Amino acid sequence: MTVTIRVPAALAAHSGGRREVLVTAAAPTTVAGLLDRLAAELPALERRIRDERGSIRRHVNLYVDGEDIRSLSGTETAVPENADVTVMAAISGG
Repeated sequence: MTVTIRVPAALAAHSGGRREVLVTAAAPTTVAGLLDRLAAELPALERRIRDERGSIRRHVNLYVDGEDIRSLSGTETAVPENADVTVMAAISGG
């Protein structure tokens, strides 16, 4: 199955400049499984999304078809065929 991951401009440097990344994963899959596939294809991007323990970084939000995974099943949220997964990264400064 193929899933589109939408990457924010702030992280596009880690995806070869692409704002959309197509990831192929075995069906069925979860957010965790999808991120494992992303790690194999674009490890620098995946490291910006998950920490060394495999947890989603605090400043990153993930949405599956517009639904925040924190209000679903977290990284165990099912990802359907042709889903859109959006990565949102908080940016701070002063």
